Amino acid sequence: MFERSDARGVTRHILTLPRLTAVAAAGLLVSATISLAADKPVAHKPAAHSAKRQVLVVPDVRGQVFVFASGALEDGGFGWKVRGSIHGYPANVVSAQQPKPGTRVIDTGAPTITVWLSRGNAPELGRPQDRSPYGASLIRRLRHAHSR
Repeated sequence: MFERSDARGVTRHILTLPRLTAVAAAGLLVSATISLAADKPVAHKPAAHSAKRQVLVVPDVRGQVFVFASGALEDGGFGWKVRGSIHGYPANVVSAQQPKPGTRVIDTGAPTITVWLSRGNAPELGRPQDRSPYGASLIRRLRHAHSR
């Protein structure tokens, strides 16, 4: 009269589910960690015995819209800061820079280029950006013309 129950089998399957979920979550966590680690650039310190220093040439960003000028400076390995009464809104235009274009400087991490701006044609909305987002270092001009 009594039928055999599936209670043991169902209980076993129910207890297996959290284990499988935990294993799957651990696998996803490991793969996500590996993916993120692969995307991050690795910083290498220059060799201590290297006497040769990297030299950068200051680009000419005068006349460029600030958003493009700041991007070009960052892409070239430079930091930047805005001086004067006009602030770093994207549509403002670079009217002057220091040091002058073509100046050869030693790569000190992100040598600082100072820019002065004039108002662009678009409204100044949001918050101005008057310094490079990742910082900047001091400018050290190259003293010898024959160094590279």
